Amino acid sequence: MNETIQTIQRLRTVRSGFSERKISDEDVQTILESAVRAANASGRQSYSIVTTYDKQKMKLLSGYTGDCLMLFCVDFTRIMDLAKHMGYEFPVSDIVGFVAGSTDAAFAAQTACIAAKSLGIDSIFTNNIHRGDLQHVYDLLQLPKEHCFPLVALVLGYATQERTDQQGRLAGPGIIHLEQYHRLTAEECDAMVAEYDDPAGHLAISDDWVKEGAKHYLDWFFQKWVRRPDTRQLFAALDKAGFIPHTR
Repeated sequence: MNETIQTIQRLRTVRSGFSERKISDEDVQTILESAVRAANASGRQSYSIVTTYDKQKMKLLSGYTGDCLMLFCVDFTRIMDLAKHMGYEFPVSDIVGFVAGSTDAAFAAQTACIAAKSLGIDSIFTNNIHRGDLQHVYDLLQLPKEHCFPLVALVLGYATQERTDQQGRLAGPGIIHLEQYHRLTAEECDAMVAEYDDPAGHLAISDDWVKEGAKHYLDWFFQKWVRRPDTRQLFAALDKAGFIPHTR
């Protein structure tokens, strides 16, 4: 494997916490410069990256504390300001714009994560920003109320504990499809259940299912972990930002 593939293969999510070791300003700049090199629709870069070193803000925004947090937002504000400055209008096409902006922001975020890992910096992605008070996120970072939506936070730092294992990933039927889409057979479902149960595969995000007496990890996952979220605040924020289409 070349160095790039090795870096990607070493990616991991740090949940054990980060040390007090500081990330250099040069490394943060390198990560940001790498992030903006990600592919984007029509060269628009319809996203913004808000960076903070304030640990209290990090905790309030994401529930995690590292040395640096980068919040990736779907954002058309800059594009619209440029259009207005030039005497034009830029129509944000509701959900179409949101999907394009989300893709742009996600590409930039993952690129930042890979760049950080190549520098020996660990990370965790979190969408906790959607689970709390979204208005508080807007107020805390003074985000534009329209045409901007906080999508995902990337917390960066140096892990307090070096893991010897790597979080497992599925890479077979149901994930990889050849020529056309393939629905799982009953036998493939059984094999996947067993794959999740195998501790050597490190697919389970928690060992609680064993302690709580579940027969399979996916029993615990579907019954205990997966909960229907209250999406009213999320949709209200998307509507206020102008990303929900309305019947005219």
